[in-house]
Amino acid sequence: MSEVNTDWKEIWKQAPLQGTALAMWRLPNQSQQVLLQDTGGGIRTEADQLEQLGPGFLVGPFVGQPYFLKASALFVKSAANPAINQTTVLQIPEDVTLKNQFKEQVSQSIEQIKIGQFQKVVLSRIDVQTLESDFDLCDAFERLCSSYPTAFVSAIYLPDLQNIWLCATPETLVSQDSDGIFRTISLAGTQSGLDSNGHVLAPSEARWSQKEIEEQAYVSRYIIDCFKKIRLREYIENGPKTVLAGNLMHLKTEYLVSTRELTYPHLITQMLGLLHPTSAVCGTPKEAALDWILQTEKHDRSLYSGYLGPINLDSETHLFVNLRTVQISHGKATYFAGCGITEDSDPEKEWQETQMKCQTLQRVINASL
Repeated sequence: MSEVNTDWKEIWKQAPLQGTALAMWRLPNQSQQVLLQDTGGGIRTEADQLEQLGPGFLVGPFVGQPYFLKASALFVKSAANPAINQTTVLQIPEDVTLKNQFKEQVSQSIEQIKIGQFQKVVLSRIDVQTLESDFDLCDAFERLCSSYPTAFVSAIYLPDLQNIWLCATPETLVSQDSDGIFRTISLAGTQSGLDSNGHVLAPSEARWSQKEIEEQAYVSRYIIDCFKKIRLREYIENGPKTVLAGNLMHLKTEYLVSTRELTYPHLITQMLGLLHPTSAVCGTPKEAALDWILQTEKHDRSLYSGYLGPINLDSETHLFVNLRTVQISHGKATYFAGCGITEDSDPEKEWQETQMKCQTLQRVINASL
């Protein structure tokens, strides 16, 4: 990849007319932005042999086969870093009907947990808004990069779906660097990262409830169970610790494995198949929670809570859970947000958690340039 002066906005404008699939991203804690073109429009594939797909970008839905975007062309540039007020607090008007419906779904889920159907389930909802007439995807992407330096920021266009997805996700699903170090994380539990005056809090100021600690523990146990299934015992576990992701704080535990030391070259493919969808976006046990989600939610998650990221580029693969995401189509923005429900959940607090998560993108998408 080399730095070029290609007009990225023009590439995005022409993609629907040419049937080209696009992926644009910025990895966490980096300044370099990458734009990938697949002139073939992307293909549906299997994720059971990532290493054989070649250089490109993988997009997996919540349920179903992933899309692979081949790197027909790659462009790279440095971030423009537009200024944005990091402490902006966005007030989202509450849709009373939507709120009551979601709280009822949470209550029903708690009852299912109490009778032993599952231990945890993650329910999501959507918030549809009309975009401003001057909305520009590339400008919004730049603002997200500036606002969330520790997140994976991405925008994708797939001709099959005829829409654009934009995300700023804090959650790694699986990754493997050029040294063969595999990583995955357990990320769950959510609280505001801002005080009542809109100032950013230090992670040391977080106070976690038993419900939030247990919610994160479910995800950690799920990852360890996946390791056990493939008889992997040699891994490093760091955490849990509090991390700040935009205007939210979460509990995070990181797991690392040296695939070269263990002679385990296909670990990332195996773990992707075992982990997705994780208990952080689905629930525990997975099968029962997934059945309840498909029965209860009234919207199609599509790519929300799936995964996406560059694969086999410079001998590295980085796949992230598609959270803090918005679907853009025909002048409408559909925001997705979810929450982990356990026996100790409170429907009102779960609604407020989804409100906070919607703000992560809404405060940037709606920001003035």
